[in-house]
Amino acid sequence: MVRAGVAIQPDWLLDLDADGADGGVTESDDLQFNPDGERVVRIRRLAYQSLAIDETITTAPPSPETAAVLVAAALAHGVDKLDEPEALARLRARVAFAREVAPDVDLPALDDAALATALRAAAADATSFADLRAAGLAASLQRTFSAAGQRALATLAPESTVLPGGRKVTINYQPDQPPWIASRLQDFFGMRAGPAVGGGRVPLTLHLLAPNQRAVQVTRDLESFWQKHYPTLRRELGRRYPRHSWPEDGATARPPPPAPPRRR
Repeated sequence: MVRAGVAIQPDWLLDLDADGADGGVTESDDLQFNPDGERVVRIRRLAYQSLAIDETITTAPPSPETAAVLVAAALAHGVDKLDEPEALARLRARVAFAREVAPDVDLPALDDAALATALRAAAADATSFADLRAAGLAASLQRTFSAAGQRALATLAPESTVLPGGRKVTINYQPDQPPWIASRLQDFFGMRAGPAVGGGRVPLTLHLLAPNQRAVQVTRDLESFWQKHYPTLRRELGRRYPRHSWPEDGATARPPPPAPPRRR
């Protein structure tokens, strides 16, 4: 409880320590991460002991010091938040697969040290998480690969594949699972064997979808599927979805063109 008080002018405190003998008045110029704005700020403060006399907060300019503060904050808050959802996880899974099928490939293990290196490179001219998101952390990490490594990654673990009808589908890479794709059963018409990755050594697992987008078969042996399972499925799906084409021989049938994108 304060029973009595008196106003103090800042100049009095400056005059009190005019010669700086007692070290009461101090000046500081610090860089700090502001979690609310998700950016690095510069705080200039004039204080008498623990009492602030004057304080100015501005956005920190790009500098090695700003980058170091930003990197530390990003590592503490979680780097997965600095890119589109699962972008880093996808890249890590692709690299792990490529290294597994080709142990001598010139690709680094994407451990925490490699991630920190890429983060520092992305933060060189950045002052905020927004800048890091705009740069794309996964893309920044991939740019640290050698030219040979980037070519090997695209060859051994491509991001997508194009089916005979022209539909482009994303390839999913997950730890301890064979790579897989999912698309309409009709998109695989005209194929006796499914696509392969790993330089053609690893056939993709195919999730063959009915018109309701649910898998009616999961297989790595497309030719066997056409011979053993498709005839029965053709009759069932033909009754449920009569507006769709269900030719007798899927291995030689012509696939439908990709559906046009939906208007928003």
